[in-house]
Amino acid sequence: MAVFRQPITAVVIAFWFFFWLLNGLDKFFARQDVGFVHWWGNHRVEKFSMYFDKLALDPAYVQATLIFAGIVEFAAAGFFVAAAIRLFQGRPGVAYRTDLAITVSIAVFLGFTIFDVIVGDRAELLEHSTYIGVLLVSFLAVAAESFFQHLRDLDSPSTLNRRYPPEAQ
Repeated sequence: MAVFRQPITAVVIAFWFFFWLLNGLDKFFARQDVGFVHWWGNHRVEKFSMYFDKLALDPAYVQATLIFAGIVEFAAAGFFVAAAIRLFQGRPGVAYRTDLAITVSIAVFLGFTIFDVIVGDRAELLEHSTYIGVLLVSFLAVAAESFFQHLRDLDSPSTLNRRYPPEAQ
């Protein structure tokens, strides 16, 4: 199974998929009973109302802003789903799809950090900046695993008798 050949990539994909999925759901279900559990989450309506008040914006747009942020986070999760599908199918391009998902995630966090600077929330700025750092480490982990997987493939019995560079025919 392809997942066992790239366990670090699989963990990176799973972590960031669940991160974005649950973070997106938090925008919709925070402080609500969801049937089987009470979803505590972060009370973003309260925070965003304070932000909008600072910016002299109509608080009626808070819910729409949170819904937009949740949809963006679901989209980021979707990029990791695309990488996971490639990984589980054993198709090439897993590292590329994962890199793309990580790049999208960094772009989302950059947007969040810009908003944090505008509203003056230094705690959120530190948190979002830290996530960017963790995403960069995730990128390096996937790249290193891909590189070493390539080296293992070169040493596999199916490639030992090949000539490098290949002879022209």
